[in-house]
Amino acid sequence: MKPCDCKDNQDAMSMEVQGIGINDWSLNVKPATVVIEHRHYGKIKIPMMVFTKLAKWYLEDQEEI
Repeated sequence: MKPCDCKDNQDAMSMEVQGIGINDWSLNVKPATVVIEHRHYGKIKIPMMVFTKLAKWYLEDQEEI
């Protein structure tokens, strides 16, 4: 199961890994929400649909102008 497929708490809890952390940064999946957190700066909650669109845009090749 991919994190973006979680529809409820049961789905999220059934995943082997529910988040990832690197140094002071972490990204966690909650049902319908992605939480990006930094130990010093706080956290932001983003709806999964919006996060998915941002991630797809970031990962796609862009045409040069």
